[in-house]
This record gives sequence, C-alpha cells and structure tokens, in this order.
Amino acid sequence: MAGTGKKWLLGCGLGCGIPILLSIILSVGGSIMMMKPFDRAVDAQKKLTSSFGAREDFVPTVDSLTPDRLEAFLAVRRSLVPMCEGFAEIGQKFERLEELDNQGEEPSKGELFGAVGDMMGAAFGIAGNIGRFTEARNEALLAENMGLGEYIWIYTLAYNSWLQYPPNTDFSDGEGSGEYGRADQKIIRQLMANHAEALLAAGRAAEAEAWEGEADFLERREGSGVPWLENELPAGVANALEPYRDDLDGLYCAASSAFEFSQLKKKGLTISSD
Repeated sequence: MAGTGKKWLLGCGLGCGIPILLSIILSVGGSIMMMKPFDRAVDAQKKLTSSFGAREDFVPTVDSLTPDRLEAFLAVRRSLVPMCEGFAEIGQKFERLEELDNQGEEPSKGELFGAVGDMMGAAFGIAGNIGRFTEARNEALLAENMGLGEYIWIYTLAYNSWLQYPPNTDFSDGEGSGEYGRADQKIIRQLMANHAEALLAAGRAAEAEAWEGEADFLERREGSGVPWLENELPAGVANALEPYRDDLDGLYCAASSAFEFSQLKKKGLTISSD
C-alpha cells in the first residue's frame, strides 16, 4: 500500500511536471497560508521573464561559464540549501512508508491509518516545499541578475554533464527516472543550439558544429537528455568548471533535482508546473 501510494505521488509529480499533484492538493485543501509562497514564486517568475525572456531564449555566449557567472550560480545554490533539507525530511516520511510496505505481513488498522496520514502529510509537505523552493530560487535569480535559462544552462553542464548526477532523482531514496522530461530536453537542446549560433557568429565554426551535432544526437535517440554523456565533454567546459568542483559538488541537492527547472502557473486555487 505504501509503496503504491508513493509511486503514484512521485509518478504524477516527477513524470508529469507536478500539475496533478499540486492541483489536487491546492484545489481541495488550499489555504491562504499555503498559497502565499506560490503567489510570491509566480510574481518573481513574471519579473524573471520580463527581464530575461523565456527559458529557451537564453543565448549562452562564446565563453558562457565565466567566473562571475559561476559565482552567481553558486550564490543561488547556497540560497536553496534550506529547501533541500525540507525535501529530505519529506523523503524520510516516504521511507517509513516503504518500511511498512516491505515488512512482510499485513499492517494493522492502526498502522494502516497512520501510513495514510503520513502519506497525506507528505503530499501537503511536497506542495508547500515546491512553492517555497520555487520562490527562493526565483528571488535568488533576480538578486544575482540571472535568468532561469542561464541557470538551466549552468546546472545541466555542471551537475549532469560534468559531475554526472542523474536528473529527476527521487527525493526519498535517490532513485528515479534518471531522465529529463520531454519539455526540459527540448529546452536544453535549444540552449545548445543558441550557443552554437553564438560560436558560429564569433568565427568558431568547428566548436559550433560540435554543439549542433550533440544537440542533434540527443534529439535522435531515446535517453536522459543530458548532453555529453556518451561523447567527450568539450575541454573548455571542464576547464571552466574545475576550479569550482568542491563548491558545486557540496551544493548539489538530489532531493530537489526534479523541481530545479520548473515554472509555476496559477489559476484560482490551482497551481500547475511546466
């Protein structure tokens, strides 16, 4: 029972961009208090889009991983550390449900009702944490003069391509799909194409061709959507990131990896994510 419920919540939340999970929780049990972080997150998102455009519109410059931009990225990551801890606490509730599900005998009525209560509490906890996480991320991005597209660009190259952390991990057990959803994959490929155009305009045709080729490679095959996993990562990327290895590694959060790129949309008391 617990495992089934957990898989349903995570299947909806991580696989479908979280819209069903948030819509149910906030439409049925939404309160003014719970809505506040979502409202603030949406307001900050509007400012981000107004200042920097859509995520896929970001054009990584020829040398996009400069020290000042990496320092800005790390500042955003530091601001999200408390959010990571919140997701980890919710994950512990799911782990307790898994223990009940795997104990080898039918749970008692008390255990059953307790497990259901834990699951509902965890579901509400997920919703609140998603709102607070997105609010904190958006506010930090505004403070660092960084758009969400640039954040996605640096995050993908640093954490997925270089350090090779898998995307979309489960905040309770570190497992998960290990793949970006189709929408995120499309954004990542578009950022790669934008970078290739910048390289071509700068007269660096060979590098542009390499990025275009990798984007085409990702589009043709089924997989995680992470660039440069099967082909060699460009030396310039690795060289730019190497001085920041310890900081990047220390600020990675598997528990929030499924929510890093999302944007929230609000209609009444219904919140959806894309």
